[in-house]
Amino acid sequence: SIRGPGQVAAMSVFETKSKNVGLMQAERGFDVTIVCTSDPQQAAFWQARLEQAKGTVIPASSSVVAVDEDWDGGAGNFLGSLYAWRKACAKHKELSGKDLEAELKAGASVAIYQTAGKGTRLAPLPGAENNNKPGVKLPAPGCPSILECVIRQTGAYAASRKRRVSVFWGDQVFVS
Repeated sequence: SIRGPGQVAAMSVFETKSKNVGLMQAERGFDVTIVCTSDPQQAAFWQARLEQAKGTVIPASSSVVAVDEDWDGGAGNFLGSLYAWRKACAKHKELSGKDLEAELKAGASVAIYQTAGKGTRLAPLPGAENNNKPGVKLPAPGCPSILECVIRQTGAYAASRKRRVSVFWGDQVFVS
């Protein structure tokens, strides 16, 4: 059958979206996943949750390091990311005995997900998750959280980010 220009364009958009969704596989994710949270309780939550999600949200071989931003008054985006890196290096050494900076230099891909904040613009939804903004569930199969979707989406970049630290916001879900 002969297709009109609109049908070809629509098919191309569908094929592109399907290809992009195909890139969002856990095994395509970062070698090290760092989550920076608002408090120690959220850090403990995400440490446990992502350890359990290995092979489905993050690669089975990925290291997970969840830290809290305890900078008095908040550090802001740039300093907060540097501070999270510093805390994650220390915690990674404590958890695994490995030097995170050496792993990065050797070719690891590292992602920092900034999730600190109260989620006031998203209220009242974070209240259902103990004010854990990235923990808000999305209406999708399996009820994934916002952060889990962000991790899967951004994991597509990991292969091109070796020897680099990439910083993402825990609520930056890409919608197309």
